[in-house]
Amino acid sequence: MNRRIARTLLLAAAGLLLAVPAVRATAPSGKEYMQPVDTSAGSVSDPKKLFKVDLDRSVKVSVSEMPLEVAFNQLNAMLGIEFGYGEGVTSQTPVTLNMTGKGRDVLKALGTNVGIRFEANGPLQLRAVRARAKAPLRQTPPK
Repeated sequence: MNRRIARTLLLAAAGLLLAVPAVRATAPSGKEYMQPVDTSAGSVSDPKKLFKVDLDRSVKVSVSEMPLEVAFNQLNAMLGIEFGYGEGVTSQTPVTLNMTGKGRDVLKALGTNVGIRFEANGPLQLRAVRARAKAPLRQTPPK
């Protein structure tokens, strides 16, 4: 009887070992790490790869001391991008920009001019948010 129980337990243990899939240790892939986000003025961040607009298309923005909304409307007409506003950014912020070039370059110039950056919220949506202020230059003590 004891042999029968021992044999049953042995077969059950062997069955469990075969049923468990092999566990392999692998190095983490790049998708498992948080990627850095550029927070400088004029940058476009899209960590989730949502944005589907071709920013290599040529566009022209011409505004002089006009609200930011006017520049965004010009970009919307040419690229189809819908713009939203994050905390600290208003549609009435005055901006001056006269530029023709790739959409990416025009967005960079516009953002640098106003001190904003862009975050993708969907396939056609960008949200304008305050750019990170530049770090102050480090002062070296006099010798």
